[in-house]
Amino acid sequence: MNWNQVNYLYELAYGFWKSQIIFTAVESGVFTLIADNGKTAGGIALQLKTNKRATEMLLNALVALGLLRKAKDKFFNTPLSNQYLVRGAPFYIGDSIHHMHNLWDNWSKLGRAVKTGKPVAFKNAKKKVNAGRTRDFIAAMQNIGRTKAAEIAKRFDLKGCRKLLDLGGGPGTYSIEFTKRNHRLKAIVFDLEDVIRLAKRYIKDAGMQERVSTIAGDCLKDDLGTNLYDVAFVSNILHIYDPETNIEILKKCWESLVDNGKVVIHEFVLDRTKTRPQFGALFSLQMLLGTMGGASYSEQEYRDWLPKAGFKAIKRINLPSDSSLLIGVKKPVS
Repeated sequence: MNWNQVNYLYELAYGFWKSQIIFTAVESGVFTLIADNGKTAGGIALQLKTNKRATEMLLNALVALGLLRKAKDKFFNTPLSNQYLVRGAPFYIGDSIHHMHNLWDNWSKLGRAVKTGKPVAFKNAKKKVNAGRTRDFIAAMQNIGRTKAAEIAKRFDLKGCRKLLDLGGGPGTYSIEFTKRNHRLKAIVFDLEDVIRLAKRYIKDAGMQERVSTIAGDCLKDDLGTNLYDVAFVSNILHIYDPETNIEILKKCWESLVDNGKVVIHEFVLDRTKTRPQFGALFSLQMLLGTMGGASYSEQEYRDWLPKAGFKAIKRINLPSDSSLLIGVKKPVS
């Protein structure tokens, strides 16, 4: 027997232990409470109003995972947790981790989804939008966008662009970053009405109301305008829908652009086998669980759709994370 192989399988099987440890720590505010100061288990338990023995067990587990360090009877954040898990830190991702926890129940029903081919997220769902879940999701998207927007802005040149459509722009994180870097650029965040209410707060907090505006609408039903934008930025939307719907969305983007305008798709792009990168392959199951026809798609699929929507001169730009940009140009009709 190969114990490395066996241990790998066991690590996969008990991976949910680690998930629950970080969920509990982030949501209770352990890392924010500790911040730059060492604290004892008793002191942490007192402030969190938790059981001392159980709290110390949790803290020890966080040390084992490399998220805390322990010196005598005190616990300290590691550089990793200080940078990403202390609320208020520039690159805080705790809201994203909380969003992952919100997906827990859906993932426990993966077997049912595989058997039926249908999503499980809508079972017993209320017709009214869950405002709390929407806030959690948009906060998570803001966390993610904040870490990626600067990288995208470095790799995609927006010089010369004056007007950008941020389709399904969520909290407006990308629009805020793009307009900060290009002082002649104005951006319009287009998203559902419940999302736009939240986006306005993020835009105001960033002090970018003069440069970033909003439109409430549904990209499946509403017109995006004609010959209005230099760039249509389509970030993490197309994985929600089936291929036919995505082609229709891209056609609307084509119509909304001026001649030589560009569509910029930001997505998890799979290889031809649809097995790599790993995160994208796993994320495809998240779409199975939570959408009516979404999935992670391959580069070839995007390259098939873009010409059908009218785009030419297609190119790909890889990002440091698991996502990529696919860019198409609206060439003047001769």
